[in-house]
Amino acid sequence: MNCPVCKAREVGRIGRERYYCRECCHEWTKGDGLVKIYEVLSDGSVAKLETKFESFPSALSSHPVIRRRAG
Repeated sequence: MNCPVCKAREVGRIGRERYYCRECCHEWTKGDGLVKIYEVLSDGSVAKLETKFESFPSALSSHPVIRRRAG
């Protein structure tokens, strides 16, 4: 799975339909053909940037999220 903003592969899942990119520090949600992108601010809150209508969400569901254990 790649980030819709910077196309990096360092993506983590932080909720049922919410993802986070470790490279560009953006979050996004997917659903119904829409990708809503949020910027993570310095205080930890998020600000909505844009909404994209793409076929991208269908590609997300076909790739499992890899979880790594620390240590």
